[in-house]
Amino acid sequence: MVRLSDGSEFCRVCNAKPSVVLCDGCEKALCVDCRKFDLWGYGCGHVDTKVFCEACARDPRINPYGGCID
Repeated sequence: MVRLSDGSEFCRVCNAKPSVVLCDGCEKALCVDCRKFDLWGYGCGHVDTKVFCEACARDPRINPYGGCID
């Protein structure tokens, strides 16, 4: 489940814009430009929307469906 921010905190990645959502990996507040969406499918046609910061989106331990192995 996507956890929305109330916008009172600035993005913890760019520190330039109000936050709109919390990262599903590290719980950093993210703005519309710094959030990365991913879709995790399982079961019979079920899909969950996930939101990550760039670091968590690339980490296969946090995002096994979209992570990168360096």
